Amino acid sequence: MEESLPPHFNAENEKDFFESFDVERFWYVLKRSKYWLIAFIVLTTALSYVYVRYTKPVYNSESIIKLEFESEANVLGLVEVVNTQERNEISGEIELIKSKLFLSKVADAAKMDVSYHVYGRYLTDERYGNSPFIVSYKIFNPAYYNIPFDIEFDAEDSFILTFNKNGEEIRETYNFNEEIRTEDFNLLIERTDFYNSNDENRYFFIISSRDFLISELQENLEVIPENFNAKTIKISYSDFNKYKASDLVNLIDSLYLDYTREVKNIAIEQKIKFLDDQILSTEQKLSEYEDYFEDFTIENRTTDLSEDLNRTIEQLARLDSQRYSIRRNINDLDLIQSKVDEKGAIAINPLLLDQLPEALSESITDYSELQQERELKLASYNETSYIIEQLDNKLDKSKTLLTELLQSYEGTLGDRLKQIDRRRGILETNLSQMPSMGTEYGKNRRLYGLQEEFMLSLQTSKMELEITRAGTVTKNVILSPASLPLKPIKPQKALIIGAGFMVGMIISVVFLLIRYLAHNKIAGVRELERLANVPVLGAIPQYKKVNLSQTSLVVKKDSKSSLSEALRTIRTNMDFISSSADSTISVTSTISGEGKTFVAANLGAIIAMTGQKVCVVDIDMRKPKVHLAFGGTSSSNGVSTILSGKTSVKESIQETPIDGLHFIGAGPTPPNPSELLLQSSFTKMLEDLNKKFDVVILDTPPVGLVTDGRLVMKYCDIQLYIIRADYSKRSFVKVLNDLKLSGQFSNLTTILNSIDNTPGYGYGYGYGYGYYTDDESKVKKVTSSIKNLF
Repeated sequence: MEESLPPHFNAENEKDFFESFDVERFWYVLKRSKYWLIAFIVLTTALSYVYVRYTKPVYNSESIIKLEFESEANVLGLVEVVNTQERNEISGEIELIKSKLFLSKVADAAKMDVSYHVYGRYLTDERYGNSPFIVSYKIFNPAYYNIPFDIEFDAEDSFILTFNKNGEEIRETYNFNEEIRTEDFNLLIERTDFYNSNDENRYFFIISSRDFLISELQENLEVIPENFNAKTIKISYSDFNKYKASDLVNLIDSLYLDYTREVKNIAIEQKIKFLDDQILSTEQKLSEYEDYFEDFTIENRTTDLSEDLNRTIEQLARLDSQRYSIRRNINDLDLIQSKVDEKGAIAINPLLLDQLPEALSESITDYSELQQERELKLASYNETSYIIEQLDNKLDKSKTLLTELLQSYEGTLGDRLKQIDRRRGILETNLSQMPSMGTEYGKNRRLYGLQEEFMLSLQTSKMELEITRAGTVTKNVILSPASLPLKPIKPQKALIIGAGFMVGMIISVVFLLIRYLAHNKIAGVRELERLANVPVLGAIPQYKKVNLSQTSLVVKKDSKSSLSEALRTIRTNMDFISSSADSTISVTSTISGEGKTFVAANLGAIIAMTGQKVCVVDIDMRKPKVHLAFGGTSSSNGVSTILSGKTSVKESIQETPIDGLHFIGAGPTPPNPSELLLQSSFTKMLEDLNKKFDVVILDTPPVGLVTDGRLVMKYCDIQLYIIRADYSKRSFVKVLNDLKLSGQFSNLTTILNSIDNTPGYGYGYGYGYGYYTDDESKVKKVTSSIKNLF
């Protein structure tokens, strides 16, 4: 379908648009600006290349996870509700992965709190997984988190550690595997398999705080929906190290799946936790019962109380029998002691005598025998006799010994009786406690059995739940695991360099348009034709052979240069303007510097080369230059002296190297040039010159500065107005048009001076200025075009 033009855009508007755009001026500005345009493009492209060259590449690793959600609405067939719910759940899962809660788990599991880097010439590079050393640390001052510690390898076993402390650089030498202790931190730096003692690179490591790690993860992690209908999300992570980016994405994927599995097992985990608590409590109770049984066995030396009860009764019976026997023996001993005290005869049971200690039984026997012997002796002797006294002494000694033995043995029997009483008391106490101990022991035994059964039940239930937990799998699936990026995502070399080139192009175009819009000087013939209301006789190319510091005569006879050909064309065109044999030509401009004197001198030379007598007259008495063009000097004779009547025309005429070409200088500068031109002497001078010369060329002052030029132009047959390319402003053409509108000048024409004659810029007036060509058809065509103008 064709696009329709806006209603207000018609063919006439389109024509106005193209007419307002000066293609010739545009190409002229383009030519003058080409080096700037190339410089802009080269500069921006070079800057973009430098940016790409010295910017660390960023790699991006990504994975895709498919999510599955269960919903009651799906069973009921509520499709819209399901879709909305699934979108909300996908958004919720994305926010979960990006949350600080989840990323804190990632930071803990990643163990990337210490990062290792190496200094390059302009950039730094992280040595992830291939650092020549590893750092263990303990930070006491948080100010040492997230700052670099520089390391330089000094020798095989030493290094130089540099860090900043309170604005002061600390530089110390330490040994590997030697703990570095300061008041702010402790460090232990160990070598790895990547260590090389000849490595001259400078390294640094950074100990990152947990908050910094989480912040870095949040900044570089991106989680976005991949496809809502497929319920897939894309997890991507960007980092300067592609291996680190890939490892982190894999870690995030695995932790996320573990987390979803944990969510599904929350109820099971809570049940298992409850069972663990019950099992722990039951184990404590069983341990208490076992300690009770152990203490009971140690204390009571038995685990069968009924057998112990019978044994205790038997022991009590034996103790009672022993107790009775000992009491009886003590009574017998008391009886013997009483007999001994009474010095009577001792009658003792032989069985008892056998049970007594041998020394005691012998002492009793000796005492009894002595007692019997005294009784027998008393029958023959009296008590005061010597024999009886001797027997009494023996009886006393035997009594003393027997008394001591009886007391000693009786004490021994008393001790035995006390021991029996103590043991009997213990047995009686145990006998009284045995029924209650048996009841408590049996109760604890029954409770212990119940706890054992309960413990077995708990362990069975826990095992079943653990089997269920082990069999729980998440429905979320990793469709595409984290890949190892091969190319960085930025900087994109082609895009940035292309963008730099395009920026250079845009700047160049803007610069070109600004210069085009700001260019207020006449650039070419077509522009001058469009602006001027007078005919353009021709264009004079720029003279490039010699850098002219002043006006000079450059044309020569038989010269085939483009400048000479241009002047010949102008000479020919002037023949169509004025057909008179003798003519007066004025050459003027808006301001000085536009080349009016150059045109007047060289045009006069071209005309003189045709055999005509030509005189160039310098009317610009304020700033004379004609004499410079012809290599002369400012003489005392000239226009000012002619008009003031001091010299004649003939006296002021000077010759030039070209035959037929003469000139009259301005003469001394008068105080009143305008008044001199208003005098009749000026008319008289022109009449005299016309009589002597075929063509008189008057180099007048610039009409944009003084009025002298206008005064002179009224007396001329042809008025040439010089416009200099890339020098004269477009506003100067208004002066030319005003002169035309005044109606005082019938043959007012203009010449474009000093145009660039470089091929391809189209500044020709249909002449194809360049080196001379014999193509006469072009000359005829130009001549025909000029004739049609008049």
